[in-house]
Amino acid sequence: MYKYLFLIFFFIPFSVAAAEVATSLDSLLLALDKSIQEREMYTEGKMQVIHDLETQYDRSSSDEERLVILDALFEEYKNFQMDSTLRIAERRLQVATEGNNSVHKNMAYLNRAEVMIVTGMYKEALDILNNLERSDFTNSLSSYILHLYHSLYMLMAEYSITQAEKENYLQLEYLYKDSILQSINNPEDVGYKLVESSKLFVDGRMDEALTLGLNVLEAYENDHRITAMMAHTMAEVYRKIGDQENQKKYLAISAIGDMKSGVKEYMSLPELAELLYQEKDINRAYLYIKSALEDAIFCKARLRALEMSRILPIINSAYDIKMKQERDRLVLFLVVITLLVVVLVLAILYIYKQLKALAKARKSLKAFNKELTDKNEELNKLNNDLSESNHVKEEYISYVFTMCSSYIDKMEDFRKRVNRKIKANQTEELYKETKSGTLVNDELKEFYKSFDTIFLNIYHNFIDDFNALLQEGNQIVPKEGELLTPELRIYALIRLGISDSVKIASFLHYSPQTVYNYRLKVRNKAKTSKKDFLEEVKQLGKMNRN
Repeated sequence: MYKYLFLIFFFIPFSVAAAEVATSLDSLLLALDKSIQEREMYTEGKMQVIHDLETQYDRSSSDEERLVILDALFEEYKNFQMDSTLRIAERRLQVATEGNNSVHKNMAYLNRAEVMIVTGMYKEALDILNNLERSDFTNSLSSYILHLYHSLYMLMAEYSITQAEKENYLQLEYLYKDSILQSINNPEDVGYKLVESSKLFVDGRMDEALTLGLNVLEAYENDHRITAMMAHTMAEVYRKIGDQENQKKYLAISAIGDMKSGVKEYMSLPELAELLYQEKDINRAYLYIKSALEDAIFCKARLRALEMSRILPIINSAYDIKMKQERDRLVLFLVVITLLVVVLVLAILYIYKQLKALAKARKSLKAFNKELTDKNEELNKLNNDLSESNHVKEEYISYVFTMCSSYIDKMEDFRKRVNRKIKANQTEELYKETKSGTLVNDELKEFYKSFDTIFLNIYHNFIDDFNALLQEGNQIVPKEGELLTPELRIYALIRLGISDSVKIASFLHYSPQTVYNYRLKVRNKAKTSKKDFLEEVKQLGKMNRN
């Protein structure tokens, strides 16, 4: 158990470090992508510097001043446009020759040799270097020629065909490293440190090479060209020790430095593209190698273009395959989306049809509910009418029973009185009593009074409600001592549902003509038509019962 715990804690720092490198690499690749997008801006900055130097050259008044400006122009054109670089070297040689300036004349030959090295013309470069007379070389010229021999043998070793040739050139490269270090008196010089880190790498002293490289990067973080060169050396160190993540990291740092310094001839970006291709990051690999090839063509660095032409077709082919896969995937997605759209349209049509049917059903249901509501209202009206009718019937049944009982009592009294008068032989008096209409009139008055009383007991506000149906100033008001007038009594019977004038006349002991006259007289005073007036009378005092 303790052994496993030890292993866990042993690997944790490495896991954390790997995660940090991965995060840092992702950020660096994004920064590199941005730098590639901004290449035009860096190129314009470079061209502006060159333009300013060319303007200064045109305005210069002495050969010495011109040679200084040509030296600056050579440094700007170097690794940017090799044909222009060669042109500046030739111009420098011409000015130095005309001015009999041996230092600048030798410097011009060395400039020409550097152009030959960069463009892959190794024999021509070697001929120039070997044919120079070094007796009057200054320290700067001596250091410069050593650097050129070092670069030349390094490239010749890289492109050697046989192993023997390669080892010979590597040995010469190593010797020139020592010579360069011995020629530079100041170990703090950045050129010394760049060569020293390369020598430490060749000697296998990887930790020292990395430490020196980190110190240089920290000290010259604002110098993009030095950063690019130093970071490339560190990437070589990490390649040698098998740390591919850090190798990519420092290749990215180097490539960013190359982009920002505006150079067009470099090594880091195509090397990084090859690594990313191996890891199946095809998009970035294609972008990087394509950008590097464009810059090499712009620079007219034939060797770099030839070197990238080796890997470009492979990455390009992989890129084409990936694009084809993306197109196939896109076609598949389009087919799936089309099918989904068709299904969606069918679903929408089905839902629309269902909604339409639902709307129709709702409409039918609404009509049915309205019809049901109307029926309920009619039923409630019938129930109210029935309830009212029952109430009226109850009232009048009670009234009829009472009245019948009263008439029975009166008939009994009348019978007894007649019987007494007959026994008493008072026939003459009996005849006078029965011949007179006073008895009937009295009974009619009693009958009217009873009817009026029971009716107004059921419909308390009948008189006011009825007068509301008449025109202003034509209201009917009972006299003092009366409950209802003949007109009101006739329309009271109509309110009870007895509309026939003959029946009303029979009931009230009026003549049909009298009833007709009363009805016509009142109807002429109404606010509404005959039909509407009768309907409104029938609704007076309506009882609302739910």
